[in-house]
Amino acid sequence: MQSEAANSDDSAVPPLERSHWVAFAGILLMLSGLFDIINGFVALLDHGYYETTADHGNRLLIFNYAAWGWVWIIIGVAQLLAGVGVFVGSRAARITGIVLAAACMVGQLMFLSTFPLWSVITMALSVLVIYGLVAEPRHVPGARL
Repeated sequence: MQSEAANSDDSAVPPLERSHWVAFAGILLMLSGLFDIINGFVALLDHGYYETTADHGNRLLIFNYAAWGWVWIIIGVAQLLAGVGVFVGSRAARITGIVLAAACMVGQLMFLSTFPLWSVITMALSVLVIYGLVAEPRHVPGARL
């Protein structure tokens, strides 16, 4: 009887109050989305900004800078929306946030040779987002995802 009452009380508590990792991951997901939007606009407006040398600048780019700019802007907006969904408590937003954070980590490899510190920091933010969205808090029973 006691466990049933505890479970019904847990469902009434908003997700952000059940786990501080959820709030932390939501904030970092939105921050990462903002960083990706900035990366996208920089790629759109200043094509030479990410080049280091003439033969080295486009090595990891599959598309041109304008296409990569739009890709980063779309990923950034999706991350912002997923961050809002995480605050609301949506399970789909948590899964989307994990996928987008993983895509951001892979995408940052293209900037690693040009801006290594920025890329590593952004990848570390993505790792923290993934951990925060996957980690199960000790005081809340049941699966998180």
